[in-house]
Amino acid sequence: MILAWVNDICETIQSFVGGMRTTAHYFVENLRDEGGATAVTRQYPEHAAEVIGDRSRGHLVNDADRCIVCHACDKACPVDCFAMDGERDGNNKMRASRFDIDLSKCIYCGLCVRACPTGSLSMTTGFQVDPREAELGRYLFRRSTPQLDMRLDAIEIERLRGLANTPREELAPADRDWLDEHVDPAGRHLIGIFGLGYFTPEQKAAADAEREAKKKAKDAAAAAAKAKAASPGGESAQRQGEPGR
Repeated sequence: MILAWVNDICETIQSFVGGMRTTAHYFVENLRDEGGATAVTRQYPEHAAEVIGDRSRGHLVNDADRCIVCHACDKACPVDCFAMDGERDGNNKMRASRFDIDLSKCIYCGLCVRACPTGSLSMTTGFQVDPREAELGRYLFRRSTPQLDMRLDAIEIERLRGLANTPREELAPADRDWLDEHVDPAGRHLIGIFGLGYFTPEQKAAADAEREAKKKAKDAAAAAAKAKAASPGGESAQRQGEPGR
């Protein structure tokens, strides 16, 4: 009991001496104006960073045209900051009709970038997460909780990006009201909207019809090839007439 008490006192003294040694080291550097004392503290955001490393993890972005909506990033994300949906286009390929990144949750670990099989996810060197930032401002929006479940088709996505990046005083009253329904400047969620937008009913019908037409044409071509091979003068007959058959 006494030995443990003495040991605690000794550890406390050692920690105190170590801390004071570090403090004294920097104190001497300050007096000599060298070492750490010469470092300049930049006041952000008044003074922007001058040099940013190539491996820095800034904005997390998604190239929607390359995304196949496989959910690999969603599974790798430890904080559940992704929301995505997909649709099939006329070529029967998946497209990201919705791909939202809640940057209010993102911890910039980069695990999603490693998990992405198509390389559509990347982290830029830009670190200022602000919808007004020119680099990616057209993709970033402040939204309230009820706005997160709004379904935006492709036309509405383009309208949202256009209106949100136009000075408010230049907007028509109808556009201003529509924008207020979809974007909240004081919203607690900073959302990166990188999806292509849902198909409208007309676009969906056209994509479905195109896909069905291509499927029928492919099936018809396969049936014709099979019938030709099975005909008396077809490939099967030719094979039977070959020597050794």
